[in-house]
Amino acid sequence: MPEVLTAYLSEAVPEPELSKWWESERTTFTAGTGDGIDTSIFAPELVLTPRGNEVDLSFPAGGEAEHRKLKSAFERAVHRYRPELRIEWRRR
Repeated sequence: MPEVLTAYLSEAVPEPELSKWWESERTTFTAGTGDGIDTSIFAPELVLTPRGNEVDLSFPAGGEAEHRKLKSAFERAVHRYRPELRIEWRRR
């Protein structure tokens, strides 16, 4: 069963933009760069479901350590394109 994290953005962002941002981040992970992911494989694919300012990130189960890595990666992806957006996190 997939896990879901919910990000609350300070503005609504359309799904195509979020997907583009995540794909850009997802494919830039490299080992030893301090990006939080210590592996040379790609970060996991997410199902992004925006509803206004809320975005559900659905992904395979991974525990708290993986949650922190995914949150950091999602924040980098968003801030690369829209540095002014604020992000708050909640678990469902």
